[in-house]
Amino acid sequence: MKKQLFTIILALCVCSLPLMAVVSGRSLTNTLKDLCTELQATFMQRSDAQKRFNEDFDRQHKRMINVITESNELSILLYTQEQEMTFDLAYALKKVTANYKDFSKDRRPYDRIVNGLNYEIDRNARLIEALRRLPPMMKEIEMEILPDSLLYRNDSLDVHLSDSLSLLEKEVIRIAFKDSLSAPFVLDSIGEAYRDSCIFFVSEILKMNASNRATIVADSTHYQEAYLRLKETYDYAEQRYQALERYIFVDGQTPFLDIMANPGYYWNKTKVDLRGQYSLKELSDGMDESDLDDDDEDDIAFLQHFSSKAENTMLVVVCIVQLVGLVLFWLLALLILWLLYRYTRLKRYVPKRKLSIISILLGTFIYFVVFGFSLYGDEYINLGVAHINTFLWLLIAITGSLLLRVRPEQFRQGIMLYSATFLVVLMIISCRITFMPDKLMVLLFPPILLLIVIWQLCCCIWLGSKATSIDRTLGWWALAVYLVAFGFAFMGYTFVALLILVWWYFLLAAWLTVVCIRDLMSRYKERWIDKRVDSLRNRITYVSGDDREQLLFGATWFYDLIRQVAIPCIVLLSLPLCVRLSLGIFDFDDLFVRFYERPFIHLTDMNDVETLSISAQSIIYLLILFYVLRYTSRAVHAIWQYARYVTFMRKHNRDSIRPNEINLSLGNSIISVFIWMVFALVVITEWQIPTGSLGLIAGGLSAGVGLALKDVINNFIYGIQLMGGRLRVGDWIECDGIRGKVTAINYQCVQAETIEGTEMSFLNSSLFGKNFNNLTRNNSYELTIITVGVAYGTSVQHVREVLVEAMQKMCTKDKYGRDIVDPKYGVYVVVGNMSDSAVDINVKQYVLVAEQIGYRDRAKEVIYEALNAAGITIAFPQCDVHLISNEEK
Repeated sequence: MKKQLFTIILALCVCSLPLMAVVSGRSLTNTLKDLCTELQATFMQRSDAQKRFNEDFDRQHKRMINVITESNELSILLYTQEQEMTFDLAYALKKVTANYKDFSKDRRPYDRIVNGLNYEIDRNARLIEALRRLPPMMKEIEMEILPDSLLYRNDSLDVHLSDSLSLLEKEVIRIAFKDSLSAPFVLDSIGEAYRDSCIFFVSEILKMNASNRATIVADSTHYQEAYLRLKETYDYAEQRYQALERYIFVDGQTPFLDIMANPGYYWNKTKVDLRGQYSLKELSDGMDESDLDDDDEDDIAFLQHFSSKAENTMLVVVCIVQLVGLVLFWLLALLILWLLYRYTRLKRYVPKRKLSIISILLGTFIYFVVFGFSLYGDEYINLGVAHINTFLWLLIAITGSLLLRVRPEQFRQGIMLYSATFLVVLMIISCRITFMPDKLMVLLFPPILLLIVIWQLCCCIWLGSKATSIDRTLGWWALAVYLVAFGFAFMGYTFVALLILVWWYFLLAAWLTVVCIRDLMSRYKERWIDKRVDSLRNRITYVSGDDREQLLFGATWFYDLIRQVAIPCIVLLSLPLCVRLSLGIFDFDDLFVRFYERPFIHLTDMNDVETLSISAQSIIYLLILFYVLRYTSRAVHAIWQYARYVTFMRKHNRDSIRPNEINLSLGNSIISVFIWMVFALVVITEWQIPTGSLGLIAGGLSAGVGLALKDVINNFIYGIQLMGGRLRVGDWIECDGIRGKVTAINYQCVQAETIEGTEMSFLNSSLFGKNFNNLTRNNSYELTIITVGVAYGTSVQHVREVLVEAMQKMCTKDKYGRDIVDPKYGVYVVVGNMSDSAVDINVKQYVLVAEQIGYRDRAKEVIYEALNAAGITIAFPQCDVHLISNEEK
C-alpha cells in the first residue's frame, strides 16, 4: 500500500511541476536553471570525491594484495615451525594473530555503503525520468551502465510501476500523462537547454555511483577471500597456541637430571639446533650480496638478501652491539661528569661517590632517547630494540631510586643487591631477541640460575645489613623468586621459570618506580607541605584542636592524593600489568584474559541468569574505587566542615567557634552513608549480585529479624534524631542523676564523660524514655546556688554587700571569651531558710555549665575569705546546755 501511494504522489508531482512554477510566480525555465546550477555544483563535488575514492580504492587494493601475500608468508612461516623452537613459534603465532585482528578491525562497512549507493542510484534514475517527461517529452534515455533492476525506461512510471495498482489509480496516472505534447505548459528552447544540462549532470552522477557500487562489490568479494585465508591460518594458530601452553605449563621440557645422565647426547642435539638456527657464513654471504646492489636501497631491500639463519645471527650481533653501545654511553657520561666535577663547581652540589651511579642513570637515559624510539626496516630488530627498552626501564628505575633515597656510602651495597637482577634480565632478553633454541635454554638455564641464587644469597648475607631496609627486603624477595625459578627449571619447566623471572623484574621495576614517587613526595612534604601546613595552622584561629587539624586538608590535598590514592592504585595495577607483560613474551593474551578478566566465580540460576560473577579484574577495580572514595569522603568532609564554619561565623558575626559548638554529626553521617552507598551499589552492579534475591531473603527474614533487631532499629532511628540537632558532641547532659559531657554520638548509643572522669554509654532509646536534660541546649548557663549560714543577729544587708562585692572577682571570661557568669543576671544574694543554728544566705548566679564544677570550689573559698575579713561569723551547728541546781529551783 505504501509503494502504491508513493507512486501516485510521484506521478502527481511530475505532472504538476509546470503548473506549480506558474502558480508560485516562477517560470519553469528559472526552476530548471536553479536546478542546473545545483546539479553542476554537486557534479563538481562528486568529481573531486571520485578522485579521492579512486586513490583510496588503489590503496585498499594494494593493501589487500599485501595482506594476501603476507598471509601466505605467515602461513608458510607458521607451518614450518617446530614445537621445540618456542621463541620462533611464539613470534610466528603473534604475527598471525595480530595480522588477523588488524585486518578484521579495519573491515569497511560494505553493506552499508552499497545500500547508500543503491539509494542514490534509485533517486538519480527517478530524477532523470521526471526531467525526461517534462513537455515536450524526450525520447528514451539508455543507461547501459545501470543494471536492469535499476534501469528506468519511458514507460517505467505508467506501466511497470502501476502494474499492481487498482483500476482507479491507473486511470489517475493515465490522465496525468495523457498526451503530454498537448499540455498547456511547454518548455521553450532555453528551458530545454537547461533540462538537457540537468539530465547530463544527473546522468554523470548516476554513472559514478553505479561504477563505485560495482567497485565496492568487487572489493568486498576480494576482502572476503582474504579474510577466509587469514581465518584459516588464525584457526590453526589458535590450535598451536593451545599446544604451546601445554608444552610450557603441563608437559614441560627435559628435566635437568635426565640431561646430566647423558650430557654428551643432549649437547650434540643442541649443536644441531644451533647450526640450524645461526650461521655466520650465510650472514657473510648475505652481506656480500647486499654490497653488489645499489647503495641507495632501503633497509627492507637490504635485509631481503638474508636467510633466516643470517637474520638470527644478525640479531645476535645487534644485541651485542646494543650492549656495547650502552656501556660506551655509560663511560662517556662518566667522563663528562668527571670533567665537570674537576673544572666546575659541581663538587659543591654532588658528592664524588654519586658520580658513578649518576653516570649510569644519565648514560642509560641518553641511550634510551637516542635509540629507544628509533624504527628500523626489519621487524626483528625493532622487536629487539623494544626488549632492550624494557631493560633500560628497569635500569633507570633502580638507579633513580638509589640516587634519590640512598646515601652515597650505600650505593655499592644497593647496586650489588640488584646485580643478579641485571644479569638475569640481560640473559632473558638476549635469549628472546636471538630466538634461542629450547635445547640450549634447557641445558644452560638451571646451572646459571644456581649461580644466580648463590650470588644473591651472598649479597644478602654480606651486604644486606649495610643497605637500606627497602633494598634489603627486596633483595631477600629476589632470592626467594630465584629459588622458585631454579626449582621449576631443574624439574624441566624452563619456560615457567623464565616467566616467573620476567614477572619479577617487571614487578621490581614497578615497585621501585613507586618507591621513587614516594621518596619524591616525602621530600616535597619536608620542603613545601610542612611550611604550608604551619602557615595555614597559624591562619586558622577560629577553631582549635582536632577541628583545626581537619581543616588542614586544604594544604595537604595534593600530597594526600598521591600517597593515599595514586600510590596504592599503581601498586594494585602493577600486579596484573606485570603478569600481562610477562605472558606477552609468548603472546599469551588469551591466557591472561582467562585468569584475570573472566570471572573465577560464576553462578547462574535455573534460567541461566547470572546471580554472581567475580573476577580478579573486578576485585582490582573495586579496590581502586575504595581508595578513591575514601579520599573523596575525606575531601568532602573537609569542605563541608569549612563551609559550616564560615556560614556560622558570618551569620553570628563571630570570629571564633567553641569546640563542638556546631553540630557536624548528621552532615558527616549523610556524606559517609551516601559515598559508601555508591560503593555498595557499584559492587552489586559489578559482581552482578541479584537484587531480587536480596529482596526475597530480606522479605523472608523480615519478621524474625525485625523482632530480634527491634531495639537496634529503635536506637538507629533515635540516633538520627539526636544527630539532627537535639544533641551535639560537647553538650552537657544529665540522665538518671548522672551528669557528663557528650564525647560521641553514633547510631546506637551516646557516650559521655562524667564529672568523676568515667566514660558512660547511654542507649539512644533510653535517653528518649527517661527525659534527659540537655544543660547546654539553651544558652549554656545553669543556675548555681551556694548556701552559707551566718549567725542570728547579723545584718543581712551587710552580708549582701560584702558577698556581692567579693563575688565580682568571679565574673571572668573563659578561654573562648565567654562570660563565666551570665551578665544578664549577675550575682545576687537572698535569704534562704531560718535554720536552727544560722540564717541561710543563698548566693545565686547563672554559670556556664562547663565551668560550674571549678567555679563552685573557687566561689566557696572567696565567700569564706570575704565573710571572715568582714568579721561576720559563719554559724555552725551548736547546742547550749543549761544546768539548773536544786537551790535555783
